[in-house]
Amino acid sequence: MTWYAIRQGAFLALLFLLAGPAGAQTGGQAGVVTVLDGDTLKIAGVNYRLHGIDAPEKAQHCQRDGVDWLCGQEAAGYLRDLVRGRVVTCTERDRDRYGRVVAVCHAGETDLNRAMVRAGLAWAYLAYSRDYESAEWEAQILGTGLWAPSVQAEPAWDWRRERRAKPPQNPPRIRG
Repeated sequence: MTWYAIRQGAFLALLFLLAGPAGAQTGGQAGVVTVLDGDTLKIAGVNYRLHGIDAPEKAQHCQRDGVDWLCGQEAAGYLRDLVRGRVVTCTERDRDRYGRVVAVCHAGETDLNRAMVRAGLAWAYLAYSRDYESAEWEAQILGTGLWAPSVQAEPAWDWRRERRAKPPQNPPRIRG
């Protein structure tokens, strides 16, 4: 390989990382980062579930000052802001039952998992890990996000369980 080809390849790699909303490096893969919700990223076709945290679901609503609050949308938006324009790296910790890679992800030096919990936009998922318990205590003490005194929020795991247990609102009619 010639010096020119090496230099051109390095230049193209740099352009690739700067061109998208966020570059990503995960075990040799690179690609644009897409935020699926407050605790899930998609990079190069692979879904990454953030280890040790659980954010409100995208369709989940909470109450803030007695008013409906799209807490799931806000969590996803905050994660999107954290990764925008930054190189994201993910380190696999496990695989979940849906085939997603469970990982600790960083945008530059920022631990995305910890940042979501500290901002009060995700719960420490203590059923699976205690890694972010102190970050949740900090959010509680500061009263940020889901821990604000005026907020009523159901943990995402309870919200999902309730939705699975409820029958459909309008069951199809059977004609006979």
